[in-house]
Amino acid sequence: MININALEKQCPKCFGLGRIENPTWLQFWTMQNDLKDGFQTLTDQAQETSVENADHGQPTEPIFFICRECHGKGKILTVEGKRLMEFVRFWINPNY
Repeated sequence: MININALEKQCPKCFGLGRIENPTWLQFWTMQNDLKDGFQTLTDQAQETSVENADHGQPTEPIFFICRECHGKGKILTVEGKRLMEFVRFWINPNY
């Protein structure tokens, strides 16, 4: 009997999510949080001026990238899993 759990493991690069956050967006979110914290300490008139002058330089890139390690699956094959895949490929495709 084959132990299914021994055939795959969680992707170490994306931690099983299948995607990785874009660092450009991480910088944008950090900047937005800093602005929000500073905005809350301003007076009402200063808040209006701050909103009008704010640069809304939101990145045009996607928020997440598909993980290249697991191709978005969140899991990668173990050595046993790779051996099983080679076995199956051999018997499905006789020209392999």
